[in-house]
Amino acid sequence: MFHLYTKEENDLIEEAIVFLVTEYSQSGHNPKPVILHSLRVGMKLAELGETTKVVASALLHDLLEDSAVTTKQLTEKFGAEIANTVKAVSFKPDLTDKREQYREMLARTVAGGLYCMKIKCVDILDNSDYYTFGHNQASESLLLDKVSDFLTLTADHLKNFLPHQELKEKYQTLLKEFSEFYG
Repeated sequence: MFHLYTKEENDLIEEAIVFLVTEYSQSGHNPKPVILHSLRVGMKLAELGETTKVVASALLHDLLEDSAVTTKQLTEKFGAEIANTVKAVSFKPDLTDKREQYREMLARTVAGGLYCMKIKCVDILDNSDYYTFGHNQASESLLLDKVSDFLTLTADHLKNFLPHQELKEKYQTLLKEFSEFYG
């Protein structure tokens, strides 16, 4: 059941959707369906009754990584709180080592607080469907490590957050599939 938002709150959510679609359509560069993924993440958090700032941040969460959008643009359009939340859950592009990039982002996500952790949790859960394409053992192993790190670091904070439980279950399924495939 979706949380009932005021007209102003709905306007913010719609503004974030329009911005996402417009900006990603103009400068997006990720082969995964970023717009659809971002909509699923944002709407899942709306369904769970999160604030409109959390929902808007979730809708915008991949723009810094996957388009030409800047933190400055997000701040000008949506304010510092949303821009900082998006920044906290985004990779730093100047870090080239994937493990270092993820660990640094995860540290910022946890430091950013509960809302950042909830967005990242739903993001990882939704992305988990993409984890096994190509069956590249090194990539899949790295992805499993990332999920394990996230689950460990956020266990106390998100223990009552349903998507965190779903992610734990998905992780166990992925571990089993990985073990069966690679032996």
